[in-house]
Amino acid sequence: MEFIKVNNTNYGFVKDFKLDQQIRPSFNKLTEAVFGFSLENWYKDGFWGEYYIPYSLLHHEKVVSNVSINKIEFDIEGERKLGIQIGTVMTDEKFRNRGLNKYLMERIIHEWKDRTDFVYLFANDSVLDFYPKFNFKIVDEYQHSKTVDTHSASSVWKKLNMKDPAEVAFFIGRIKDSIPIAKISMRNNVSMIMFYCNWFKKNNIYYIQELDVIVIADFNNDTMYLDDIFSLSPINIDNIIHSISDQRIRSVILGFTPLHDEGFEKRLLKSTDTLFVLKDKFEFFTSKRWMFPVLSHA
Repeated sequence: MEFIKVNNTNYGFVKDFKLDQQIRPSFNKLTEAVFGFSLENWYKDGFWGEYYIPYSLLHHEKVVSNVSINKIEFDIEGERKLGIQIGTVMTDEKFRNRGLNKYLMERIIHEWKDRTDFVYLFANDSVLDFYPKFNFKIVDEYQHSKTVDTHSASSVWKKLNMKDPAEVAFFIGRIKDSIPIAKISMRNNVSMIMFYCNWFKKNNIYYIQELDVIVIADFNNDTMYLDDIFSLSPINIDNIIHSISDQRIRSVILGFTPLHDEGFEKRLLKSTDTLFVLKDKFEFFTSKRWMFPVLSHA
């Protein structure tokens, strides 16, 4: 552990401590207090891998502030890129407004900005004034959607059981072997997908037998939210929509920017999260009018 001083108070600095049986529980306690969830099950299931690295400050052996990075590989316009997504930004209520997150942000940016293709994050409305201090700039995202005709589902499909080891293994294998279906396509990151699919999305994973694809989709009244597609070969998204939607569905909203967007409408995304990109790559993303896949958000 490294010992540092921030605003005349001594702290311990640690990072990448997932194997530490004392620090990890303290970290999880803080995530639960701030965000309402713990990463302990994610760790126990073997999905807290080398790509997720927390940077934390400790006071009296207790984690009181944290900023994490997620190393994420993307295929963008046919090229493999490494992005660093900043997340899990949090401070114990008793230690706020002491410059702790500022210290961690500056340390991370110094360490990573020249070792990666771009650095970015998603922020809620309460902290929009914080990140421009570190040379982050807001990038608008654009989401694709379309109106669909009334019809009945035409294919045999089933919901995958995320408590069945065989079905989980099948799903993980398909994640690893799938081809890109988005203009910004997250690659080699079972860890991030399983963060969602072992919890928030565990009841939204479907296997369409006829097409041999797995999709993650939510249904809300007359709208289908199609979050991701895992296929071994190129697939027509319209075929997926037709296969899994029924007569209730009137519209489909994509959680990614499709490789081929003919027939889709593109609109400015209005969300509770705002995308920030470190300024040296800001113009590239602004000019594209894309969105990062929703299942790549840390």
